[in-house]
Amino acid sequence: MIATVRESLRRKLSPQAFQQVRSCWWHSHFYLPRLAASVVVRRTPKVEGFPRGHTSEIVRALRSINVFAPTEMCRVMTRHGSDKGHGWHNYTTIYSEIFGKLRHQSLRIFELGLGTDNPKLVSTMGVNGRPGASLRGWRELFSRAYVYGADIDRNILFQEERINTFYCDQLDRVAIQDLWSQPPLRNGMDIIIDDGLHTLEGNLSFLNGSLHQLRPGGFYVVEDILQETIKGWHDQLDAISKRLPNHEFALVELPNSLNDSDNNLLVVHRTE
Repeated sequence: MIATVRESLRRKLSPQAFQQVRSCWWHSHFYLPRLAASVVVRRTPKVEGFPRGHTSEIVRALRSINVFAPTEMCRVMTRHGSDKGHGWHNYTTIYSEIFGKLRHQSLRIFELGLGTDNPKLVSTMGVNGRPGASLRGWRELFSRAYVYGADIDRNILFQEERINTFYCDQLDRVAIQDLWSQPPLRNGMDIIIDDGLHTLEGNLSFLNGSLHQLRPGGFYVVEDILQETIKGWHDQLDAISKRLPNHEFALVELPNSLNDSDNNLLVVHRTE
């Protein structure tokens, strides 16, 4: 019944109006009940540090987060049409904690994957996807930040106030090099988020070609890690973390009754 009503509204309303209705429904039926229940309900993520068994400052911080409790970041991202907020994913509960002290700083934020709505592409969000939703959410949340993005779909690249986007194929080493050679991107980033292809191969390709762009004190995050690739990530991170002692690595598995397939993150913190 709910799905039928949702589809009927989607057909009748403009994309902007439909998103407003959807956001209001989410706020009243999900956000407020969760916020009230989080006073007594506590769910924390499973976090493993690397090299394996290493408990760093970021690992301890991540283990203390109640990912059941929704945050302001959840509301903002959901209002813009991003799936990072409380629901299928609950990454914004993590971001509220680790990015919270950075909110009013002059940051440079980069996200790979704009949310293409082209159904012919592997990385598609579907025809109802909202390209650029997360970038607009970051711009609102970080009022002094410049936000950059990249995608393999050239048709959804755009420029707006404090937002600039570029082409990138994350499986192509040369394309990644070309991306970071663009003049606006040459001074490094304070936050880098990989929300692109969601495969171990694609994630590692972009990580190896981009981690050096992270500024001291910055964070690199890989989203939507598939549950079946967790073991593969363990093996890779053991080796990567030993080569980079000035980076803290944490693999985060978030509890979520709606999603047991890809609600996982890699969080990297560059300490110096």
